[in-house]
Amino acid sequence: MSSAQPRVLKHQVVRAQLDRLLDGLQVGDPFPAEREIAEMFDVARETVRQAVRELLLAGRVERRGRTTVVAAPKLLQPLGMGSYTEAARDEGHSVDRFLVGWTTFDADEALAGVLHVEVGAPILQLERVFTTDGVRVGLETSKLPAHRYPGLRESFDYRTSLYAEIRSRGVIFGRTVDTIDTALPDARESALLTVDARTPMFLLNRVSYDQHGVPIEQRRSLYRGDRMTFTITMEDR
Repeated sequence: MSSAQPRVLKHQVVRAQLDRLLDGLQVGDPFPAEREIAEMFDVARETVRQAVRELLLAGRVERRGRTTVVAAPKLLQPLGMGSYTEAARDEGHSVDRFLVGWTTFDADEALAGVLHVEVGAPILQLERVFTTDGVRVGLETSKLPAHRYPGLRESFDYRTSLYAEIRSRGVIFGRTVDTIDTALPDARESALLTVDARTPMFLLNRVSYDQHGVPIEQRRSLYRGDRMTFTITMEDR
């Protein structure tokens, strides 16, 4: 009895040919337009579109405005309790952040439950875009109980690690609870990250707790799926 062979789809054949083409190009080189690729391999534009979509997801190419160029290798980011800034710099990358804005508002019932504060308690929100090696790779929104961090808005240098600032105030991180999902950016997020609205994203939601189990912050981080790969190390106890 013969086993069925997996069917090789036409766009996978084109993808393999494009991978070989990319092997001969340098980071930043222009990548052929869909029309050129369709003519090159005598295939339909939709076939090319599927192949290029896979290359975008794999991080081999990236869109810059209306053009597509050869991308640098994806950033390998260990997922841990520390900050993105600290981890990326430990890997030898240059990291920067720019401020989107500070906001103060009253906690609604849902957020009050997450941060263990009273409904209506003041919440301090910090929103930043962060870059690695000059590329915008993520949008980070941190929500903190304002009473726990007096003067933070006035004294904190937004270009540095928020976790380091929190530790400097005597707060000890005990654990984090993370959920990871996939998402597409909305119009505002696309503009802040200068990406196409079709760019796949990792959506990380985190609640950090101190050694006493008291919430430190609630954080929402949107990472470019075409530029980031996350790794997790787990040990048997």
